[in-house]
Amino acid sequence: ECEIEGARVTDAAVRRVASPRNVELAFKGVTPVRGADIASHICARSGVHHAAAFCEAVEDALGVTVLEEQAALRVVILEWARIASHLEVVSDVARALEDDLACGPPRRYVAQIRSTFDGLFSNPFAFGAVVPGGVEIRGGPGAFDSLDEMAPGLARNTRFWARKLGLSKARLSDGRLAHGALPEDHPPATAFRACGSKLDFRAGEEARGFYHELGYRPVVREGGAALDRVLLLLGEVDASLALIEKAKKAASACAGGPTPVVMRKSSGVGACESPHGGIEYRVFLGAEGKILRVRIASAADVVVGLAGQALAGVPFEDAAPALTSLNLCASCANA
Repeated sequence: ECEIEGARVTDAAVRRVASPRNVELAFKGVTPVRGADIASHICARSGVHHAAAFCEAVEDALGVTVLEEQAALRVVILEWARIASHLEVVSDVARALEDDLACGPPRRYVAQIRSTFDGLFSNPFAFGAVVPGGVEIRGGPGAFDSLDEMAPGLARNTRFWARKLGLSKARLSDGRLAHGALPEDHPPATAFRACGSKLDFRAGEEARGFYHELGYRPVVREGGAALDRVLLLLGEVDASLALIEKAKKAASACAGGPTPVVMRKSSGVGACESPHGGIEYRVFLGAEGKILRVRIASAADVVVGLAGQALAGVPFEDAAPALTSLNLCASCANA
């Protein structure tokens, strides 16, 4: 919803058309394995990240240690899924700008990632890939070889797309989300890192899972405009390729399956940096091996709440690319 004065947006708000959902209720009474599958289907672009956060919570509750090679393979899957999501957003922004050179090519890389996932997991979004104790994959780490081969070309093209979209700076610079507008306890999100936030669940001493071994440094920009958000996404694609390269060595030793889990009454917390922002799961388990309840917190809700500030001052004709650059997700919001 936008208020317009002259040709510019003076105020805006993003609202869900669909009625509120309570996805948390879907987990009640199911096993952790079924719960991971439910989590993975919450969102197409970041479902595997939802599953990772859920599984980390289950593993925390049960004291399960994921084998290093399984944890590394999780990183590989999560980062390829992140790359696909980021490239889709970049392509959508370019389409709104009618920039064919930065619109079509990213989609071809997305198609190759989705095709590889389809061969590995029988679906293009890696539903079911992350399970309590590790990952379930057909064919082993070598199945990612086709994606490894395209990585150098993708890295070169991200720099070209960044330069190409930079030519539209005049259309992507009005309306800024200032760092000062972020809540003091704001969660990590790409939209927030584009205005100076350094929070990322993959980085620092509190880095989650195998990310703790990789020494990841968040991609950060200061401007807070739509162009900053798009360039940050492209920067994170490059950073994801570097993470994949580091994780591959440990993942190449992956020969077995997930670590078995032994059920007991307990609770645990897990978190994951999704393409849209941080996701946190709190899982409560009963002694009989079923889930009592799940609580989900997502950065998407906070990003949605600040979207109006990011759009204020944007020319109406440029509202579409500005909104798209926020990397919003209706599935993750109000989950």
